[in-house]
Amino acid sequence: MMTRTRITETRHPLFCRAWELYESAFPADERRTLHPQSKVMERAAYHFEVVTDNDAFVGLLLWWHFDNVRYVEHLATLPGLRGKGYGKQVLETFVAESDVPVWLEVEPPTDEMKRRRVGFYQRVGFALNTHHYMQPPYTEGGSPVPLLLMTHPITVTEAAVRDFCRTYHPVLTDYT
Repeated sequence: MMTRTRITETRHPLFCRAWELYESAFPADERRTLHPQSKVMERAAYHFEVVTDNDAFVGLLLWWHFDNVRYVEHLATLPGLRGKGYGKQVLETFVAESDVPVWLEVEPPTDEMKRRRVGFYQRVGFALNTHHYMQPPYTEGGSPVPLLLMTHPITVTEAAVRDFCRTYHPVLTDYT
């Protein structure tokens, strides 16, 4: 049975496994370092969830619950388990639980792997938005990263993207 368990501190028994996956699955400019991550995990709106199947670690889902949107920051499964349906099951369940739209970021589909990733999210019901979007820097002194937003159940307007950035980007990068 697959479950998601929220953890709020780095001392949790599964944190090290999740952190290894996080560091290997995402480029350095799209993730936090350990200290800022430990601070953000304390915030009520942030969910650092480990995904297990029959108590075996299979992946992670890191997301924010805001008033009018659920924002998926990171989703990853262990490399040896990719393509086995875990990511799809996690996302389908996550979307079904939500009473607000779900947003996530993807790299522009400029190569086969990135196109496959966009296709994966589209098969789960996400729509690709082509509005200008920059992920805020997740490290001090870092640079914003040009990405695209995918939203469920429908696309959003450029004004909605600007409002999201103005309202939530400061929250995503405030580690105090």
